[in-house]
Amino acid sequence: MKPARIIPRSYRNITGKLASKKTEGYTNFESGIEYGALVLCEYSHDIETFHAQPRRFNYFFNGKHRHYTPDIFVQYKNGLKLYVEVKYRSYLRENWDELKPKFKAAIHELKSEPNTYFKIWTEKEIDTTYLENAKFLLPYRHRDFEAEHPDLIFNELSQQNNIPVKTLLNKLSNSRLVQAEFLNTIWSLVSNNQIKIDLSQPLNMQSLLWIET
Repeated sequence: MKPARIIPRSYRNITGKLASKKTEGYTNFESGIEYGALVLCEYSHDIETFHAQPRRFNYFFNGKHRHYTPDIFVQYKNGLKLYVEVKYRSYLRENWDELKPKFKAAIHELKSEPNTYFKIWTEKEIDTTYLENAKFLLPYRHRDFEAEHPDLIFNELSQQNNIPVKTLLNKLSNSRLVQAEFLNTIWSLVSNNQIKIDLSQPLNMQSLLWIET
């Protein structure tokens, strides 16, 4: 999907590009909170794809025809589609009179599109422990590991589910070097949703691991 709006360079805001497997390239962002939203989209196993600056919505305000481009389009695997505006809550409060007509235009136009909605994401939804865990786990998603590791790990988890990371490593090996190799595999399996962990809590060696049976 070609962006409807090109993000300019800025010396005041955090801008950059996020490498994304889901978009098969790079996705631009123009703020720290927008970067966080893109990380969450990339990590989520419920989201099939997403695109930044997806499309324009036309509206009339203060005697002029204008257009508005949301920050992100999100396509979920269950068919749900969202056009998302990413803003800090303080910015929304301070600029609501200007922003409201834009959002109303998007909501009105999307009413005719099945299973498609407009949403606002703020730091309340984005700046979370889950985000910090997603940042940590994403680099492991496509890491290489020893071919025999998953079966050994799953075998231990099948015998004792809800086991701390450190305890699992001790069961797998007494060698710290080998444990480090297994830990790489564990985080990769967690990142790929093959092993479950509570992402609402900070990850550490005492975090509980389990598999769905």
